[in-house]
Amino acid sequence: MRPYVFPGYPAFLESAEAELGLPGSAIPARRISAVAALANLCAQAALADPGHVAGILAKAADFRDQLATALRAAELMIADVEAGRTPEPEPEPEPAPGPIAPPDPSASRPHSARPGRAQARHPREVS
Repeated sequence: MRPYVFPGYPAFLESAEAELGLPGSAIPARRISAVAALANLCAQAALADPGHVAGILAKAADFRDQLATALRAAELMIADVEAGRTPEPEPEPEPAPGPIAPPDPSASRPHSARPGRAQARHPREVS
């Protein structure tokens, strides 16, 4: 196995900045303590005895998971505030009343009196 040299976390932050298209975000990200702690663990794992590498990287993965959780929480917080601060649309105005149609004379007739309809038949009583 050839030796691995950890290049330091600024190189990874710059790569992430470029991938995400977020210019100017790498330098402030260096001040995030969990990123620095993760980088220190990666540097230790690069130099550690093979028997210790897995344990060190597991601790680094814990920091990664915390950062992923913090990123998702940041997205949720921003979305929640945006949703809560978005103005509600103005209600649609009521349509102006149109001309009133004259009443339909056939609508005033009783149902059974309409022409062309058979009268309802009642069953005969059986005696």
